[in-house]
Amino acid sequence: MELYRPYSTGTIHAPVRVRSTGHYTVPKGWSDPPLVKPILELYWCVSGCGRFGSGASGWLLNENQVCFYFPGDRHEITAESASFDYWWLTIDGPNVPFLIDSFRLERPSRPVAPCPEELFLKLAREIRDLGRDGEYRAGATAYEILTRAMLPPSGEESGLILRFKQLVEERYDDPALSVRSLSTALGVHRSTLTRLVARHCGMPPQEYLTGFRLQIAMQMLHESAVSIKEIAEATGFSDQNYFGKVFLKRLGKTPTQMRRF
Repeated sequence: MELYRPYSTGTIHAPVRVRSTGHYTVPKGWSDPPLVKPILELYWCVSGCGRFGSGASGWLLNENQVCFYFPGDRHEITAESASFDYWWLTIDGPNVPFLIDSFRLERPSRPVAPCPEELFLKLAREIRDLGRDGEYRAGATAYEILTRAMLPPSGEESGLILRFKQLVEERYDDPALSVRSLSTALGVHRSTLTRLVARHCGMPPQEYLTGFRLQIAMQMLHESAVSIKEIAEATGFSDQNYFGKVFLKRLGKTPTQMRRF
């Protein structure tokens, strides 16, 4: 199955403009003719194995993995297994470099959750809708697929991260809550927790905890009339002065200024 946008440049100015999507199930030895393409390409393997690129610069795409070709790359794909089953989508337009940079995309394959085939089918329906609304919806769906492609696979690690987030939400108001106490409660070494939280959340656990506390504090500043001292205590900060310093450093305003904002 292949579906392409029937015009060259798209009709909208949006961060994501989808050019095409498709689904291939091909036998061993099948190959796509080598071609340099000016688009961003995402590939999500359902089953089997395919080789992308050639020589030392190439890589394999296996089940529950994604990979990318960037604009200007030499597009080469060869089926390595008896059956290679994968979905793909392509994106073009002036915002492609921004997408690559903001998502921190890398060409070689990386493990992910099973392919969200329902999203690719939805994307195909939206590409078939030739109106502007269809093109906007296709961009939104492609963005969701990109987001899913950057999430780690489900498993023991993601379960630990979920428990970490739950503990932060349940105990953020406790001043004694720290990376050390969290790692003890989760039964992992502090360095292990730091590494896993950084990998899954993009920040160290202490930064996540501080950010969560500030998020609750901002909500209280806007939705209640309680004093700033009480808000600091309610969100697990050791004292009002420290709360004010952290708030100003992170948000560029004091708690009093934020309440007036």
